[in-house]
Amino acid sequence: MIDFLIVVNGVPGAGKTTLAGSLARELAVPLIAKDAIKEALSDAMNGSLPTSQLGAVAAENVWAIARMLSGTVIVESFWAAGRDDSHFRRGFEALAAPRGVEIWCHTSHDVARERFLTRDRHAAHSDAGRLPEWELLSSSAAPITGLPVMSVETTTAVDVPLLAATLREHIAPGALR
Repeated sequence: MIDFLIVVNGVPGAGKTTLAGSLARELAVPLIAKDAIKEALSDAMNGSLPTSQLGAVAAENVWAIARMLSGTVIVESFWAAGRDDSHFRRGFEALAAPRGVEIWCHTSHDVARERFLTRDRHAAHSDAGRLPEWELLSSSAAPITGLPVMSVETTTAVDVPLLAATLREHIAPGALR
């Protein structure tokens, strides 16, 4: 059973995936990244699937995998306020609502948008046709977990060892409820 959940959230292009991977290595804990699952599912198909439906299946798998783990675990995705609240809550409650923290990755709208438009991505994401959706969701993006929030500026490199040290203090039993 997971006893501490680190949720890495933020708009697409905010730097979540980069930060989550670095944190998982620094803390030596498992990372469950929704986009990695989505890409693996897409690669397993001999054809294409609608990106939003494939994303929903991948999101369900984040929680299914998390239920198999114990200790401290990182989950990484964009959980959009107003769109994903109930889905997040169901997955979190299926884990018996462990202690945890939400790392909210943020950068300027322009930086996130530029990253979104120029990053190399798997075809499963269909990013080129999703800019209007990105604009809409990013305009109301906010932490949604109900966990304590650590806001991390991701415009430039994050001091991952320092962030990990802060997280270790929170991971200690009884540190955060």
